[in-house]
Amino acid sequence: MREPGSPPRWAEAVLEVLLPADDRHTLTGDLREEYAEAVLPASGRRRADLRYLRQVATLAPRCIIKEGKMRKILLLASVFSVTCGAWLVTMELLLHHAGYAARAAMDAVISLIPMATVLAILLHVEVGAERWCRLLGLPLIAIALWAFVRNARSAHFEGFVLIVSIVLAAQGALMLAALGRGVGTPTRSRMEGSR
Repeated sequence: MREPGSPPRWAEAVLEVLLPADDRHTLTGDLREEYAEAVLPASGRRRADLRYLRQVATLAPRCIIKEGKMRKILLLASVFSVTCGAWLVTMELLLHHAGYAARAAMDAVISLIPMATVLAILLHVEVGAERWCRLLGLPLIAIALWAFVRNARSAHFEGFVLIVSIVLAAQGALMLAALGRGVGTPTRSRMEGSR
């Protein structure tokens, strides 16, 4: 149970994890104070919570990029996606439901995008190759949305497909945000500037 006059604890915890150590205490304290003294009395708990969540959502990408955590999060999402894709291909081949070959091929193709992302991150590819990987974020988001909608309309809702589609969409969004900008990857201009 949370204290009266305090923002959602889980949102504060997310912010504390993402913020650099230097800003953690002051920024979370300022946001908490603004929440309790200005926003909550004027707007009520629900609107105050929504405003606080919007502030966290606005700060989170900047914190992730600034701290270089974007690569780590993208790498984890990509490894998860590759693992799920491999599991789906294996299950399709083992179960042999109608149309299994086409679904297994599609799952394998979908797995290639996160696999390429993992390789791009681990091998510190050049910026040109990163831009190519960045373009793959759009089809990944489209595939994730298609899987989410199809699963929602299905007579047999599958939680695993829901989780995978959310992770694929998040991975695609991270790819669009991180790759192609050299986040966490030494580019030639940065390397030459350090000489």
